[in-house]
Amino acid sequence: MNLYKLHDNPKSLHKYEEAHNTVPELIKNQIESGKQPNVQQLKSIASNHKLAYWYAKDIINGRFPANEKTIASDAQHAYWYARDVIKGRFPEGEPAIASDPDYALWYARDVLKGRFPEGEKTIASEQDYALSYAKDVIKGRFPEGEKAIASDPGTAYDYAKYIIKGRFPEGEPAIASRYKKLYQKLLNK
Repeated sequence: MNLYKLHDNPKSLHKYEEAHNTVPELIKNQIESGKQPNVQQLKSIASNHKLAYWYAKDIINGRFPANEKTIASDAQHAYWYARDVIKGRFPEGEPAIASDPDYALWYARDVLKGRFPEGEKTIASEQDYALSYAKDVIKGRFPEGEKAIASDPGTAYDYAKYIIKGRFPEGEPAIASRYKKLYQKLLNK
């Protein structure tokens, strides 16, 4: 909430000018109202990954190289920047993206439209992401993720049924705990 809007004479308030040069919401409000950002506001934008992404996407409608280092430091905004602004690979943001299984999977699927080797270790650590990566990106087996996949009955069964289309020995103990009959039916086809 912008408390300055509630005051009759906001410019008379202590630190009014400083706040409008450093507080992200106030900077965003000013720019959205049509005012050009000043040098201090551009520095504030460049130091805030959320604001830097917004500025590139919604204000200049394109890449903003001065802000890319900041954007690249955050997995979420680096992924969004690659998807929405660059509409392609963002090498500077890949280390941050690779550290988060959500964004690593989505980056591979939505941006690269193929494997993302730098993010595979992170993706492989989470059974649902490993299964999605196998299904939506690799379109086949994902050996690095099979340990995590094998740990969950439903995920292991789905991997056997939709990816391997047959036996998944590593996942059989988990599958047997919940899907034994369905698994046997799958194997007897």
